Amino acid sequence: MSVELHGQGQDLGVHTCSECKQQVDTHWHCTGCEDYDLCNNCYTTKGHAHKMVKVELGLDEEAKVGDEGGNQGEPQFRSLREWRRQAIQRCIQSLRHARQCRDANCPQPSCQKMKRVVQHTKGCQRKTNGGCGVCRQFIALCCYHAKHCQENPCPIPYCLNIKQKLRQQEIQYRRQHA
Repeated sequence: MSVELHGQGQDLGVHTCSECKQQVDTHWHCTGCEDYDLCNNCYTTKGHAHKMVKVELGLDEEAKVGDEGGNQGEPQFRSLREWRRQAIQRCIQSLRHARQCRDANCPQPSCQKMKRVVQHTKGCQRKTNGGCGVCRQFIALCCYHAKHCQENPCPIPYCLNIKQKLRQQEIQYRRQHA
């Protein structure tokens, strides 16, 4: 998952190959699947049913998109920042869906995954001292969402509390710099 729960607990620039589980920065991202990346070796040897986009991390933080393997016409990511933003938005959409979904057998692949993450975060004892990577990423995702959220009520967990804390911080900042 990303923020990025998509990054599966690593830094946002490092991904885990969905096949061999190796951590890689240059990878192939499936444009059809919710959360599927391949390293170069698995992409070459195993392939994938959907079209994939090659994402390379350059020194200038630009993501170079390859059109190898017949991927012409696929969405191109102009920068790593844009690719991350889109991945975060997909995670937020998945979270929103999972929070509102009542189907125990939902066919959306990320639904059960997000439901498990929410349930984990609610009961995790390590999150209070910052020791749980899943909880840290989940709360970071909720914070990212809350900074831009205008909904009331909002289905995203912790959104209201985070918005209140952000308002308090803004008030405190204005008082200190007035």
